[in-house]
Amino acid sequence: MDCDMSDQSIVLKGGTLIDGTGSPPLPNSIIILTGGKITEVGSVGEISVPRYSKIIDIQGKTVIPSFIDSHTHFILMGDRILTTLNLSMTKSPSEIMSRVKTRLKELPKGVWLTGHGWDESTWMEKRYPTKFDLDLVSPKNPVILTPYYGHLMVVNTQALKAAKITKETPDPPGGQIDRDPQTMEPTGILREEAMTLIDSVRPSRTKNESLTAIQRACEIVLSWGCSSIHELGVNSIDFSAYQAALESGILKVRTYIMPDCQFTESMLDGLETLGIKTRFGNEFLRIGAVKIYIDGSIGARTAVFSEAYSDESSIFGSFTISPQELEQRVMRAHKLGMQVAIHAIGDRGIDEALNAIETSLKREPRTNHRHRVEHCEVLNEEQIIRIKQLGVVPSMQPNFIGEWGQHGGMYEQRLGQNRLKLCNPYRQLLDEEIVVAFGSDSGYCPPWPFNPLYGLWAAVNHPIEENRISVEEAVKCYTLNGAYASFEDDMKGSIELGKLADITVLSNDLSSISTAQIKNVKVELTIVNGKVCYSAINS
Repeated sequence: MDCDMSDQSIVLKGGTLIDGTGSPPLPNSIIILTGGKITEVGSVGEISVPRYSKIIDIQGKTVIPSFIDSHTHFILMGDRILTTLNLSMTKSPSEIMSRVKTRLKELPKGVWLTGHGWDESTWMEKRYPTKFDLDLVSPKNPVILTPYYGHLMVVNTQALKAAKITKETPDPPGGQIDRDPQTMEPTGILREEAMTLIDSVRPSRTKNESLTAIQRACEIVLSWGCSSIHELGVNSIDFSAYQAALESGILKVRTYIMPDCQFTESMLDGLETLGIKTRFGNEFLRIGAVKIYIDGSIGARTAVFSEAYSDESSIFGSFTISPQELEQRVMRAHKLGMQVAIHAIGDRGIDEALNAIETSLKREPRTNHRHRVEHCEVLNEEQIIRIKQLGVVPSMQPNFIGEWGQHGGMYEQRLGQNRLKLCNPYRQLLDEEIVVAFGSDSGYCPPWPFNPLYGLWAAVNHPIEENRISVEEAVKCYTLNGAYASFEDDMKGSIELGKLADITVLSNDLSSISTAQIKNVKVELTIVNGKVCYSAINS
């Protein structure tokens, strides 16, 4: 998907403008893009159109800043679409086994098979698959399956043998090997850090494979009106792939890459030696926050809560690293001038994330740090006030509430009705003037929840009515607030004079349709740097 490289000015005429600032919609708008920047914004009839401009009539449509996805696993998303068995929409463990059996017929003996995307909370059985299921259909190939919320994997006996995991293998720090209570044999279910035992022996993705994944992922996000992404958990191979993608022209979206500092501090060592800090780079590729996580996911029951899970009364979740180690990592990154992005989902996990940030700020005061808590899903009022006082940016994924927040959904199964009301309280956060950035967690989620319009729909139609926000607020969370979360709100994220010409045109006027229809709206045009990079408009 190549961007139109013409230097001709583009005029978007007649659409309803939602500019990303939270302002009311402006009907019958006109926007002029010249030299990669926004040069005029106003109403039709107020602004003169330059000669020889390319005029695009968008009457009846909406024009917004291009979406900024503040939480993606971008390379993983592209790679999974290209190479991974899609298990989304499966209805049972037996359906998964049938798909695995069919796919293995195409693979030679010994080749690893990966599958991703199931959601057992929608199944009648309400259980994870196990190695006992997998071994019946995969006796000769190692198999790894993951749910779309991540944080656990299910493997067969061949994979366990490759990693030398037996009943004598101890649980690694921050991880768990599920075991049969009678025999203590591994069931094939591995949680959190236990997954690294498999990752250490599975075939690694090459730089060229990462480049191909980046190219595919760019095509996907541009088709959904997204011009910027924040890529979390980048390793050294990913760094190299992104640099090559930039140099070769493959990288078509602006990327804020976050180094993975969870398992080792070697990445921090390298950044310190080179003197690199957050914001190093250019408008298309920039170093972002240091990524660390303290807990897991609600689906895997590893997010850490102060009360037990409603459907497993003995489980409170598990820390991936100790609160003390988290504090040390955050303090070191903070002192180096890095932004930190802490994965925390359960209320107790969020407490520890805020504690670590607060301690760092007390020891080394710093204004405008914009430290982030990723996901930040289950919040009480006290935590919301702390987030405001500390200047923390919650980086949240509204597609989660759309998928799991409905009556009888996974949130209610795991947390019960009372805690369901605390899930993703967007209204309360925005009422406190907290900057909330929206993303998708693409890469773990199947391709379809990447759609930012699905996220907008979910935020505006939150199943808890008092948590709902307006369309204009939701657009701001997915645009200007995302730019704020990467220290780039001065140059993108809103349709204002002088900002980068990153623009998306939607098929319908969001100000005139019901909020229930938002998830059915299509992207018709994506402009990046003043160039058309995706178009579904008949010319």
